[in-house]
Amino acid sequence: MNKNNRKQHLYEVAFKLFLMNRYEAVSISDIETASGMTRGAISYYGKDKLGLYYNVIKHYLVDKQNLDNKMGNSPKLRFKDFIESYVKSSQDTMDALHSIDTSVKNGSRAYMALILQICDYFQDLNEMYLTNRNNELLVWIENLNVAIKNKEIRDDINVIATAKSFMNIFYGQSFLDALSMGLNTMELKLQFQNLYSLIEIKKD
Repeated sequence: MNKNNRKQHLYEVAFKLFLMNRYEAVSISDIETASGMTRGAISYYGKDKLGLYYNVIKHYLVDKQNLDNKMGNSPKLRFKDFIESYVKSSQDTMDALHSIDTSVKNGSRAYMALILQICDYFQDLNEMYLTNRNNELLVWIENLNVAIKNKEIRDDINVIATAKSFMNIFYGQSFLDALSMGLNTMELKLQFQNLYSLIEIKKD
């Protein structure tokens, strides 16, 4: 197994353990057993458990969840296409969680629980996560402005408030679905389409 594959393998194993258990409940011995790697090899990717936790959480919850990495940074030609891409990226995230551990039936709940742990250990990771959310708002605003310019949606809307409404639908749906079976992206899409129908310019 080459260096990059070892890192990916270790990160997936550690993320699975941190996803299914609180940080305190996971030991280096657990990570050794699950990964099949020695403590010395593991320490190369994090000097201790806390260091490995930091690197793994940053990789999965900050870097991978940057919207540019998930969807690309170019505005879509149509806002309707942006919505489709956003829903698909949300489903991809749920699928990725499930692929790491097939026992993860409710990805939303596990994901949110992990996010809430971040500020207990690393304030800077929490701030990075929040920066991602702020940048996400800017992406929604940018795509709304492009849609207005292309006469796809009305130009009399409050763009910032509308962008926040779309984001609130996502985070609200994620929270509600975390109480049951995990994010229902079909329902998310319906909610997005409903809001879109209120701002689109109807064709004669």
